[in-house]
Amino acid sequence: MSAELPLWLLAASCCFPSGPTMALADAALRAQLSLTRRHPSYRDRAGVPARVSSFPDPDGRIEGSPDAQRWGWLARHALAQLTTSLAPHWESLLDRPRWLWLVLPDEHRPGVPADLPAAIRHAMTQDLWPWSKVNVVRGGHAAGLLALEQARDALRAASALTTELQPLAVVLATDAATDAESLAWLDAQNLLHGAHVHRPAGPRALAHGRVPGEGAAALALMATSEASNLAAPPWARVLGCSTDLEPTDRHGERPCVGAGLSAAARNAIAQAGSGRPPIGLLFSDMNGEPYRADEFGFTALRLGPELREGWRRHTPALASGDLHGASGVANLAMAAYQLSKLSTAQGCLVLSSSDDPLRGAALLASAGTGAHLPMEAQAWR
Repeated sequence: MSAELPLWLLAASCCFPSGPTMALADAALRAQLSLTRRHPSYRDRAGVPARVSSFPDPDGRIEGSPDAQRWGWLARHALAQLTTSLAPHWESLLDRPRWLWLVLPDEHRPGVPADLPAAIRHAMTQDLWPWSKVNVVRGGHAAGLLALEQARDALRAASALTTELQPLAVVLATDAATDAESLAWLDAQNLLHGAHVHRPAGPRALAHGRVPGEGAAALALMATSEASNLAAPPWARVLGCSTDLEPTDRHGERPCVGAGLSAAARNAIAQAGSGRPPIGLLFSDMNGEPYRADEFGFTALRLGPELREGWRRHTPALASGDLHGASGVANLAMAAYQLSKLSTAQGCLVLSSSDDPLRGAALLASAGTGAHLPMEAQAWR
C-alpha cells in the first residue's frame, strides 16, 4: 500500500429534503431534523396516507408512475453543488480527464424507471463536465461503496501508467423511492414505517421500517502524492475502502451478526496501515429495520478496539429518510464535510449495509486543515 498514491476527496455535495445543501445537510444530520409529508396518493392497507421524505412537488410527479426526470433533477442539483465546492480547484482541473461513476438502483427494483440510465446520462451532459469515461454501477444501498472502490482502483492504475495529469473521478448517486409503486413494494414487505397492518385487535401502525426518501450526492476524487500538490486543501483522505458479502439473508430466520459488514470494515481499516489516525466518528446506515440494528450492533462490538474512547455515531437516515441507492455516497459526503472542519487528524468509518448481500465500508481521515470553529458555527458559515 505504501507505493500507491494517496487518494484525496477534494469536495463533495449532498441534498435531501431537510438538507438541500451540504452545510444544511450537516446541520440536519446533527440536529436529527427530518422533513416528511404525507404521500398525496398512496394509502396503506388501512387507508392511511404513507409518510415519505420528499421535496415539494407542485407538478404532482410522485403521484403517478416513476419519473426519471425527477431523478435527473436531483442528479443535476448534486453536480451543480459539487461544481461550486470545487471552485478553488477549478483552474487546475480544466485539462484533466474526468471520469464519472453513476450509482443507480438495481433495474429490477419496483419503482425504478426503465429509461433511468439514459435520463441520468442526459442530465449529466454539461459543457463544464466533458466526461471522458462513464461507468454505471447498479445495486442497493452499498453500491456507492462499490463505486468508490472501483474509482480508487482506476485512479491508482492510471497513476501507475503515466506521470501526466491525473484524472478527476466523480462518484454520483441519486435515488427517489417516493412513488406509489416503490411504497407498495415496501408496504408488502412490512418495511414501510408507520404503515398500518391488520391485527386481531384492529389495525396497528408499524413501529419499525423505513421512511422512504429521495436525494443525491457526489464525491470528487484525485490521486496525488501530497495534499500540497492540490490547488486548495482537500476535504478528506480516503485511507481504505472495501466491500464484502453477507451470508445471512435478511428474510431468513437467523439474526444477522454482521459477518459481511465486519469483514468489509476490518479490511478498510487494514488498508490504512498502522499509522492511521484514531477513529472518532462512525457513520451507520441503520434505517429502522431490526435486521440492520442487529447487524450494526454485532459489527460495532467487533470494531470496539479500533474505535477511540468517546467515539460518536451518526445515523443519517434519521434526517434524510432512507435514500436507498444514494445512501452510501450521501453518508460519505456528510462524513467528508465534517472531517473538512477539523484542525486535528481524525478517522471516520462509514458503514453501508444493503437489501442485497453486498456490504461496504470506507475509512476517511481529516486533512487537518479545518478552522477552529465549533461545528455548530461551521455548518452555517
